[in-house]
Amino acid sequence: MRMSAKSKSRLSMLTAGACLIWLIQAVYQAVQQHQVMYWPNVVFYITMVLAVAGSLYSSLRDWSGDDKQREDTSGGK
Repeated sequence: MRMSAKSKSRLSMLTAGACLIWLIQAVYQAVQQHQVMYWPNVVFYITMVLAVAGSLYSSLRDWSGDDKQREDTSGGK
């Protein structure tokens, strides 16, 4: 089963949104506990920012793509 480009885009956008909400919640909790700059938290923040950025990039790339055009240029099945 293959997903269309629009479906992939929506899934990537949903992933980015979920990761962003998780990041905001984690930062808020760390501020409440006065643990914002502890190294495990910083590593988590960096990881989540990269996940959000990657998901948004993937979403925007797939959103502008056309399924038929992608199939023609892929050279595959």
